[in-house]
Amino acid sequence: MKDCNSLIAERMRTQVQRYFTAGPLARYAEHYMKDKLEETLRFGRLTVLHFRMFEGKDEDPYMAAAAVELFILASDMLDDLQDQDAPHKPWMQDPLPIAMHVATALLTLSQQVLLESASNVHTQAALMDMMNGQLLQSANGQMLDIMNEMIDEQAYLEVVKLKSGALLQFACMTGVLLAGQAWNPVVAEYALEIGLAAQMQNDLRDLMRWDDKSDFLQRKRTLLTLYLVEGEAAEDQWIRDYFDGLLSTEDVALKRELFAEACERTGTLLYGSVMSRMHYNRFEELVDTFQAISPWKSTFLHMINEEIA
Repeated sequence: MKDCNSLIAERMRTQVQRYFTAGPLARYAEHYMKDKLEETLRFGRLTVLHFRMFEGKDEDPYMAAAAVELFILASDMLDDLQDQDAPHKPWMQDPLPIAMHVATALLTLSQQVLLESASNVHTQAALMDMMNGQLLQSANGQMLDIMNEMIDEQAYLEVVKLKSGALLQFACMTGVLLAGQAWNPVVAEYALEIGLAAQMQNDLRDLMRWDDKSDFLQRKRTLLTLYLVEGEAAEDQWIRDYFDGLLSTEDVALKRELFAEACERTGTLLYGSVMSRMHYNRFEELVDTFQAISPWKSTFLHMINEEIA
């Protein structure tokens, strides 16, 4: 797994150069990929790891991982373009029609690359069926996230399962199917738990931000903002008023320290940490019951801990 990132990146670049024959399309795609390749490519690494865990042979897991990461890049781009909350990203600085076109082209490319990653027609069919199913789930989750109408914990967790959980299932199951195995329910379940645990950590981070990515300032309904606004303390009325649209961003701009104190005092931060740990512990329980993972357990846990713990 040592050279995993570089091998995935090489295949991503090769496929963009192969299929994006229009010069501008290739240039913009490579520009956006450069930003993506500064990350750890965790989705693609999960694909390769699961291919190894399920004793895959005679296929190129790095090609499949490249397909997964090309899709994740396109998904991230569309998410940022919809939310308008990542002005530093290169696709947010280019004209919208260009960024949208590159994103949709990358979606199509990801499907083609995944198809070509398998030599067996039955494996190809299984991969495409699984991919489409998971991405449709994610599309439903993304729409619910955009609408921002979750009213309680259960509704929010369902959105996370559809959105983040489905993508992690896609990454893990791509490796499983490429290895010639069938859909694995244990893998599917622990992928959801990874997604939930990771999302709780993201929510903790974004709750405490005080910029365009702040879940509070954006009035974004998450597990933690919903928990916070349920509080009844009179001194926190301004938090509820802002979330309900009764106060403007300018009205609360200087209340960052008060907000941080409220998050600590109400137990919101503790609640988020406990929820993340609960889902991570469930993931570990599932891993411990799965014999196929044993030789790869330490590598797998280390990879996940880099993202969650």
